[in-house]
Amino acid sequence: MKPKTNFFLTSIACLLLLITFQEHAFAQNKPNVIYQCAPCGCDSDGKHFDKPANCKDCGMKLVAVTNPFSYLKNLDKPMNVAILLFSHAQVLDYAGPYDVFTSAGSKNFNVYTVGATKEPIITMPNLSVNPQYSILDSPKPDILIIPGGMWTSVDAATLKWIKMHSMQVDYTFSICTGAFILAEIGILDNLEATTHTAGIEILRKNYPAIKKVHNNKRFVDNGKVITSAGVSAGIDASFHLIEKILGKEWAKAVSNNLEYTYKPSK
Repeated sequence: MKPKTNFFLTSIACLLLLITFQEHAFAQNKPNVIYQCAPCGCDSDGKHFDKPANCKDCGMKLVAVTNPFSYLKNLDKPMNVAILLFSHAQVLDYAGPYDVFTSAGSKNFNVYTVGATKEPIITMPNLSVNPQYSILDSPKPDILIIPGGMWTSVDAATLKWIKMHSMQVDYTFSICTGAFILAEIGILDNLEATTHTAGIEILRKNYPAIKKVHNNKRFVDNGKVITSAGVSAGIDASFHLIEKILGKEWAKAVSNNLEYTYKPSK
């Protein structure tokens, strides 16, 4: 009977050890909780907070939600993401990328808007927005995002600012007719590009220094310089850039959180 007793006790010990291991593994992988402001239109919309509190912008109590990113590794240092604003810029051109990058968390991206001045700007079709910085006091960007719209309204000082930072940043990317801004200051010379369907032929004709203008791609990646097609294509380009920087799992997690269908590159 002794061998059977030893076998029984050994089996019980192994079972208890397995349960303990599973509980530890569950605890390690247990989703964390983050806190968000209920969507109200304030500046904290889409931002994540680690502790319960009241929203610093609107005063509402932050809502506890399951953190969909708890298993993903953050960058060692957040990247500065500057989004240019100008008169009659297309709303979705800048708002789409803004939402995508802020949804990846403040530990990865410090997202802010920049205008020629801090004065309110009327963007297309008729939305007034307030740039957080001007070109005179903006933090140095790591990623520079240029939306489309009435790109001819961008003044010479802002064009000079874009050109200077495009040479220094890790990534520059345009949305829609923002490609014309980059082409105008020579950023697209000898590179491949795309823009809104309606502007393809104009971009080819007016800027022959561009190596090739594509008319059948959502975005074109030259490595450091990315251009996207019209309006909503800027969202796809944003996910593509997040995939390049943080990996496919991060891009999937953010797209699921935003309920947007994004197909990671193969």
